[in-house]
Amino acid sequence: MKETAAPAPSNLSRLVLVVCAALWAAAVGAVVVTHPQGLPVSADASAPALPLGQALLPPAVGMTLVLLLPLRRTAQPALVEEPRAFRRSTWFLLGTAVLMIVLGPLGVDSTDFVLVKALTFLILPAIVLRFMWQGGVGVRIARGAWRWWAPLVVVAVWTWLAQAAPWVEPADFSGTDVEFLIVAAVVTAVTAGVGEELFYRRWLQTRLEAGLGPAAGILATSILFALMHTGTHGIADLPMDLAVLVAVQGTMGLFLGLLWWRYRNIAANIVLHLIVNGWPVVAYLLSLG
Repeated sequence: MKETAAPAPSNLSRLVLVVCAALWAAAVGAVVVTHPQGLPVSADASAPALPLGQALLPPAVGMTLVLLLPLRRTAQPALVEEPRAFRRSTWFLLGTAVLMIVLGPLGVDSTDFVLVKALTFLILPAIVLRFMWQGGVGVRIARGAWRWWAPLVVVAVWTWLAQAAPWVEPADFSGTDVEFLIVAAVVTAVTAGVGEELFYRRWLQTRLEAGLGPAAGILATSILFALMHTGTHGIADLPMDLAVLVAVQGTMGLFLGLLWWRYRNIAANIVLHLIVNGWPVVAYLLSLG
């Protein structure tokens, strides 16, 4: 199929870029001003706060490394292949992302929500994109060992800063049944580690990049990714809780989005996302001896 050229910045892409950048910057600013002592990680008031540096510094360092490694710049643009399939698949994915944001605060039972995520992020999009609107967008993948060693370095540095550094407090799951913890970790690995990376980065961000350009596409996807977490993090104080989601999960989404844009190596994205959710569980299980 014939590919179209990468889009020149349009009024829409500029608007999306400005609005999303402003939302992210305002959220980070609000969190820094209102939570200088750190961010709550539990509904339990006695639970320790997560230091702001631990929440925001590792993805910031990760994004810097993504932009620096390797020094040689190699473009891997997302391009529209078939306009009709591109439009339909993009609107389908956007509608699905909005649906997940709407469902989150409605108090869906946790078990049901996991099933909804599996259906929404993996099963339904895979079927639709494979059999109905295949070929709407393509990526010009470059060749070279850098597509593997560079993200490996990025993931390793981020992992040490975010999970293994001496100042990182180990997670405490002592109040959780071990068998339940293992099952929950495996389910989360599939729905979040694999499902969210395929949905938000491989499928949605790629199309938004092709339609709006990389900057607007990455930022818009990151905001949608952040707001999806209302289903697992809850909403009590609406403005502040949304600001925390955009600042923390949105910043992580920016990191993951840049990782996908620069290296086009979805395996690296999935591994990093698996570490986000799985490292604390594995470290706790190993500590049990």
